[in-house]
Amino acid sequence: MSKKVRTLLRVSSKQQLHDDDIPVQRAEALQYIAGRPEWVFDREYIEKAVSGYKNGVEDREALQEILTDAKEGQFDILLTYMSDRIGRQEEYSFYVAALNRLGIEVWTIKDGQLKTEDHIDKLLNYIRFWQNEGESKKTGMRVRDTQRELVRAGKFVGGRAPFGYRLVPSGMVSSHGRLLKKLEIVEENAETVRKIYALAVQQGMGYARIAGELNRQGIPAVNGGEWKAGTIRGILTNPVYMGYLAIGRRENRGTLKRLDRKEWVYSEEQIQELVIIPAESWERAQEIREARKAKIRIAGKQAMQQCGDGCHVPLRTGGKLALTGFVYCGHCGGRLKNGSYYNRWVTKAGEQKESFTGRYICPGRCGGCSGYAQDFLETVVFEAVEKYMAHIDFIDVAGELEQIREKERKRAERERMEIRRKIDSTRRDIATLEEKIPEAMRGTYYFSGEKLASMLKEKEQSLQEWMKKEEQTEKEWKEMELQSSIREAQAAVLPDWKEEFHNAGIPVKRMLLSSMVSRILVKEGEIRIAFKI
Repeated sequence: MSKKVRTLLRVSSKQQLHDDDIPVQRAEALQYIAGRPEWVFDREYIEKAVSGYKNGVEDREALQEILTDAKEGQFDILLTYMSDRIGRQEEYSFYVAALNRLGIEVWTIKDGQLKTEDHIDKLLNYIRFWQNEGESKKTGMRVRDTQRELVRAGKFVGGRAPFGYRLVPSGMVSSHGRLLKKLEIVEENAETVRKIYALAVQQGMGYARIAGELNRQGIPAVNGGEWKAGTIRGILTNPVYMGYLAIGRRENRGTLKRLDRKEWVYSEEQIQELVIIPAESWERAQEIREARKAKIRIAGKQAMQQCGDGCHVPLRTGGKLALTGFVYCGHCGGRLKNGSYYNRWVTKAGEQKESFTGRYICPGRCGGCSGYAQDFLETVVFEAVEKYMAHIDFIDVAGELEQIREKERKRAERERMEIRRKIDSTRRDIATLEEKIPEAMRGTYYFSGEKLASMLKEKEQSLQEWMKKEEQTEKEWKEMELQSSIREAQAAVLPDWKEEFHNAGIPVKRMLLSSMVSRILVKEGEIRIAFKI
């Protein structure tokens, strides 16, 4: 009886796509099928420039299509070149198991059939995909090391040409047989780059002002649209314009983080044919940019200590105490610290409970006072601020408040997704370990029963902790959604500052307080609030 065979062909990068890696895999697969008379080729699934390491199963459309077709019984065998074409993470072993449960045989040209009939097969698959992940990491490290050496030698390592340049053939061929390219100045765009640096260095304009000025002058932007502050920032921080290539300007640890320019890897010598602006102008632009950044950072740190008329924004708005950074001891003038604590107990039913007691304390314990209760101090201060705000008319802060709330929503959503990912990952780990219990009891598993039990216990404890965090974040999310719905239902023409402040959460309260209050002095029987406005 013949079996319908479908093939999975994948390349993880555009470079492999250009190297015709797909036709090579296709030819190998068809030859492999031809050697098995009972196999009949049906169709192929193709993934072009899709990473099996950076993407999970749920992110890959081809794998989801294969799973859907398998559920409908459209084919009998899935064939691919190697197991790493399916994926480079341990979770892909579970994907293979899911196909097997649907009656689909999974074969690879290099590794043979991937079975999941017994525990040994499952373990071998898990180890195989785990090794694939390790190889991806090693490959990534080798690629990064090679790129650094090429950049140090003044070689362009690929990607899009920065604004002001275009890619042209270099006359050199790579070890893979590809024609390498190099950068060449586009004089029309180079003149715009010089104007951008002149506005930054000579007129002291920031990113947004420069973008606005270029748009006002009708100067064409990078992609034909309008100039944006982010585009200007990229141009003003790229050392290629002074003739030096650089790599390692960002690192990715879940999110992209810009590194300090002292950590970048530069070409060892200046490339004269790439120079658009003098090195002194580039360095001056960096000095101005970094000085502004430092000034903002210092201003933020001093915001809670200064009593001037300026409006300072606190760097951090989290925490349970709304007055942190604003409230000071009326005796010594020192800033009151967080003296809060938790009470935890277990009920007769075995349920764990906890309560939070918020307190502000003076580090020097001035005046013999051990501290001030959060409820008392914040209630008094908030009532005074609300009375003060009731007399301020025609000030529209709704837009700014909504921006703050939107940032809080995005932060909360990222936190929810990360916690859910941790929970799913931990549950998969527990399931994998539980499958190995019989082997551990027989002494045929490479971990002892005691070690396996210890690992399971750690994973289960970790799962409980993540689930508690999920429960708490879900409560916070529901409250946030409720407050958002209430605000959307309100249709006031002008915002009521008093009402806005009263209904705001701690982050918003702190932002509002930072714009109105210089400091709060507290001692027994006396609270003094210094308003800025």
